[in-house]
Amino acid sequence: MGNTKRAREMGATTKPEEVLKVERERRKKMAQMFNHLASTVPALFPTATREVIINETIGYIKELEKKKKMLEEIKESKVEGSFNLLVPCRNRNCSVSVTVSNNVAFFGIESVAKRGLVTVILEVFFNNHTEILAANVSVNDGNLRLAITALVQNGHDHEKIKREIMNL
Repeated sequence: MGNTKRAREMGATTKPEEVLKVERERRKKMAQMFNHLASTVPALFPTATREVIINETIGYIKELEKKKKMLEEIKESKVEGSFNLLVPCRNRNCSVSVTVSNNVAFFGIESVAKRGLVTVILEVFFNNHTEILAANVSVNDGNLRLAITALVQNGHDHEKIKREIMNL
């Protein structure tokens, strides 16, 4: 039924083979877009249905909008001059411990394993211009343990990095 309607839209001169080819290309493009979404959105299983992918994407976008709003509020409060350095941990299953000696900091991070989380954590270090000297990642029973040794240039960079990781 859908193919005949699409055939009428394309014109009367189209052949069934051409209609099938167009439909295959459309499905292929949709599959590529769903694969892209599935690889972009964290916490999605590889076998997720299209409905789950769409619902998780919507939830992830809403979460990102909340984070953006919160960061904008923090930025505005910094501009005003009175800002709170303590950001509450949004993930209750997350812990970050930091040990600093001279310019070398050791970060011990424990969290519930989520797809893409390690990449996001490493981006925090990259965005703060912190050189990672060593990193170990382990996942056991759905728990992520990440040990990072990094070179911090500014004495307070480790606090900022910890705060950003806790806010993920």
